[in-house]
Amino acid sequence: MARVFSAVEVESNELQQELVEVRNRFDLGFNPVEKDKFHVTLQFFQDIEQRQIETIKSSMEKVNTDSFSSKVRGVGSFPSNSYIRVIWAGVESKSFQKLYSQVSDHDVEDDHDHDFKPHITFLRVEDISSQRKKKIQKMLKEFGDHDFGNLNVERVKLFESELKPSGSVYRQLHVKEL
Repeated sequence: MARVFSAVEVESNELQQELVEVRNRFDLGFNPVEKDKFHVTLQFFQDIEQRQIETIKSSMEKVNTDSFSSKVRGVGSFPSNSYIRVIWAGVESKSFQKLYSQVSDHDVEDDHDHDFKPHITFLRVEDISSQRKKKIQKMLKEFGDHDFGNLNVERVKLFESELKPSGSVYRQLHVKEL
């Protein structure tokens, strides 16, 4: 059984650097996402078998979308601003919604229990004190409309994610060029 996700990687050094700069302003001792792991997750699968991975790969190969560029703008949190576990940069969704629909056109059940909202996670939050929460909430307002730049989407990738004590390790399983 494997942990697998389909995603669009952030490959632009300029966009990565802008995300890091804002992430560092938010980091109050939490778990920053490393810049080489910045991505927009399309689907996440907790425990799937090899035959299911092959089904997802086949679905990815049927994607019929041209490459596109999306604006990365604003900062938010999941699941809410009062219960903060993830801090993210928003991604314009029109083209991503179409890509998501095509990539997810298969019968393998994913492990998302929410609607697809394209974003780039840059910080994971644990054990937040009320004082830190207030600081983050203030920063969420301050960066609510921050312009990070553009995300050029030229390929979709499928990764396996292995959890290790030092953090997750990604292994690329498949690439679909757009």
